[in-house]
Amino acid sequence: MSSASRRPLIRTLRARLTIWYLLTLALTLGLFTALLFVALSRTLYRHHDDELFEQATSLAEVLAGGPLNDAHIAGVLSGSRAASRFVMLRDGRGELRYRSPVLEFAEPNIGRHEALIHAAAHGAREPQFFTATLEHSGAVRFICIPLDASSSAYLQVGNPLGDVPTTLHSVLWACFGLVPLVLILTSFGGWLIARRALAPIQSIDSTLQAIQATDLARRIDVDPADEELSRLVATLNQLLDRLERGFLSLRQFAADVSHQLQTPLTVMQGSVDVAMRAAGRPDANASVLADVAEEIRDMNAILVGLRDLALADASPPAERRDPVDLSEAVREATEIIGALGEAKQIGVKSNIQPAVTIHGDKVRLKQVVLNLGDNAVKYTPAGGDVTIDLSTEGDQAVLRVVDSGLGIDAAHLPRVFDRFYRIDASRAGIEGTGLGLAIIKRIVEVHGGAVDVESRVGRGSTFTVRLPLT
Repeated sequence: MSSASRRPLIRTLRARLTIWYLLTLALTLGLFTALLFVALSRTLYRHHDDELFEQATSLAEVLAGGPLNDAHIAGVLSGSRAASRFVMLRDGRGELRYRSPVLEFAEPNIGRHEALIHAAAHGAREPQFFTATLEHSGAVRFICIPLDASSSAYLQVGNPLGDVPTTLHSVLWACFGLVPLVLILTSFGGWLIARRALAPIQSIDSTLQAIQATDLARRIDVDPADEELSRLVATLNQLLDRLERGFLSLRQFAADVSHQLQTPLTVMQGSVDVAMRAAGRPDANASVLADVAEEIRDMNAILVGLRDLALADASPPAERRDPVDLSEAVREATEIIGALGEAKQIGVKSNIQPAVTIHGDKVRLKQVVLNLGDNAVKYTPAGGDVTIDLSTEGDQAVLRVVDSGLGIDAAHLPRVFDRFYRIDASRAGIEGTGLGLAIIKRIVEVHGGAVDVESRVGRGSTFTVRLPLT
């Protein structure tokens, strides 16, 4: 099945809401019509049944005390309200023993009516109500009761329903005519209700379109009374906050990269110009080429840092999020850092708790330790100390790299993890790209951890990395 065939025929949410509203209303009106018809029918029939029961029971009491002949029955009926009714007396086989004079002329064949015969022939001892359709009188409501306990005779009293069926049919047809009219009229109301309900969503869409076309500083406003929309708008505004921070960071990152690469390129361009002017002096060419080589090394270091930063920005693939023995990774990195410290006459000590396990990428986690250790050795004078400590605290692995080096002024601490941020004034003569700590921070965050620093000028620095245990 193609994607086009799976699309809804009605594309707008407003139309679908209106249709659902009409379907619900139609079902409700249909149910109401059915209940109204049943209730009205039961009420009208109960009125007839109550009258029939009252007349039949009183007539049966009088007839039970005398002979069941035509003269006696006619005399009893003459003084009874049942005289205007259809009165019959049948035996236990359903055979007609008496019928009122009105039936002799109105319904001459009533003695053979199956429903009336059956009502008296099946031996019921409780009153029975039923409707029989006669040849000339139409629908008649009957009651059939045993005359007394000792006889097998049954008294049947009937009353034409008259306008009851007509009334019920009129009500039914009136409902059938009114329900479509109500649905047509309310469809416009449903359309307006759906339009008003979706108005805040249209406002949100317009605002998002304007944000897309202009800037990310705008935010979506909504009536706080709309609880559901308020939660949606809050989520969208949080998303816009993250997007704005991301774009600002990207813009700043692009500016920093262009600035960092512009300087060595300018130096290289000047060096090449000098080399071209000094083409006849080999000693000058050597000096110029040495400058170019140094700037190329700086550019290469920046590009390597950018590559590492891009790798750090990406979450480790699923196949590389296996349990990692962090203790082993720190131990391997410490051996390399120890060699670096030995070359500068710096003592490197370690205190590594065994079997500290986390989920992640061992290569990147080892890079964190190497970068922190390299910085500690780089900014520690000869004769100083660097300590690498790995332990656990609660459900976290804690890595601390402590040095006795230059330290960092408190004013610079909030920005030491920013990309390309370097404290050149206090670190003259020390090479770096300003990306190392940014790479460390990103790798740690990707692994669900955090990194912070404490430092005092002239006393050294302590970098602390916290990572969740397996």
